[in-house]
Amino acid sequence: WCLEIVQMAARRAVQLYYDVTSPYSWIAFEVLCRYRVPWNIDLKFKPVFLGGVMHLSGNQPPGMLPPRGKYMVKDIHRLASYTDVKLVPSPMTWEYIMQTGTLAAQRFLTAVSLEC
Repeated sequence: WCLEIVQMAARRAVQLYYDVTSPYSWIAFEVLCRYRVPWNIDLKFKPVFLGGVMHLSGNQPPGMLPPRGKYMVKDIHRLASYTDVKLVPSPMTWEYIMQTGTLAAQRFLTAVSLEC
């Protein structure tokens, strides 16, 4: 996930670049929605296809590299605890994502964001 902050008078616009496969995106989404009013921000969502970023950069997802995947699981739990965000995926979530992918979902979200 990535944030881009744009100054607007007394209020700030925050753009959350997210992919539905990323637990970091989910945590950022939850925290930004929670604090939208106290932080006085306009929140905009920008879907990105992380798989495409990984492919074009020659990188691999953390789940494909055991040491990185192991660290990410620990890091996600630590971050979720710190931010008080509940992460309770279904036992079938990862298997479903690996079988179906998320390209169609990200394309749909991109189309919706272009219409809004």
